[in-house]
Amino acid sequence: MAFGSSRKRNQKKKQVNEQKLVLTENSPWPVQEAYKALRTNIMFSLPGNQSKVIGVTSAMQHDGKSINAVNAAISFSQLGKKVALVEADLRIPTISKKIGCKSVPGLTDMLVGECPLTDAMRNPTKFPRLTIIPAGNIPPDPTWLLQSNQMKVLLDGLRKLYDYIFIDLPPVTTVADALILAPILDGYLLVVRDQETEYRAVADTLDQLRLARAKVIGIVYNDAEQSGNGKYYKHGYYR
Repeated sequence: MAFGSSRKRNQKKKQVNEQKLVLTENSPWPVQEAYKALRTNIMFSLPGNQSKVIGVTSAMQHDGKSINAVNAAISFSQLGKKVALVEADLRIPTISKKIGCKSVPGLTDMLVGECPLTDAMRNPTKFPRLTIIPAGNIPPDPTWLLQSNQMKVLLDGLRKLYDYIFIDLPPVTTVADALILAPILDGYLLVVRDQETEYRAVADTLDQLRLARAKVIGIVYNDAEQSGNGKYYKHGYYR
């Protein structure tokens, strides 16, 4: 009993720590500026007034792709844009924990017809122009769902409702899921982690994205060591 209680406390502490990384108006100034720079670069990389669908992926696990997908989406919503964040990492979903919302029902439940799209959506009150579609119940074959016609129909529908749609995807070198959506995405952000992501993994990832004819619009250099005003920050920097 004590062990179970300890594990629950540790899980809750981890969840709280993850939520502290989520971008808000109270985030450290260098972090806010970093995401403003990322936002500007994305806007210039994908010009035009039409809706944009952007996949966020990485070469390896633990590179920080999900938190950067969350914060990029929040940054655009702070600009007054209507933004949707879709959790398409159906194997190790984490976004609902970071935001602090229910994970079920979600994307998978909607794709298999178990619930309407409106039931899969979350609208956090602290991010009024942001809609989140969490992963939902983990399916036995995520790849099949992502390459289904229902997924294409979903993104086509979201384009009519939102200015920007960010898709959190699994790492490229782990599974093929991130590459499957290349034909229906406008571009990819590749997240790499300072001192962690292997050069060969990044090179292999870029090769695979090129073979899939995916447009890589930028690389987010995550967890870089920088200092400002005597304080030390290690979070979400874009170079």
